[in-house]
Amino acid sequence: MTLSAPQLATLIDNYANYVLDGMDMDTLVQFAYDSLVAEYNKYSEAELLSEIEELYDEETVEMLLETATSD
Repeated sequence: MTLSAPQLATLIDNYANYVLDGMDMDTLVQFAYDSLVAEYNKYSEAELLSEIEELYDEETVEMLLETATSD
């Protein structure tokens, strides 16, 4: 069977909703965390810092840098 592009998109949408419906809150949170970490690992340091500043602010960047470098 070969699906058309719209049929494949619908299948993907339906499957994603099916998977999400089967998750409890802890699993959903872990999935979100894992997805974010996987995506952020693709960023350069400059890209990551830029995104944090764009979404939050410079103070957030400084706070996160401080906690990351306080060893």
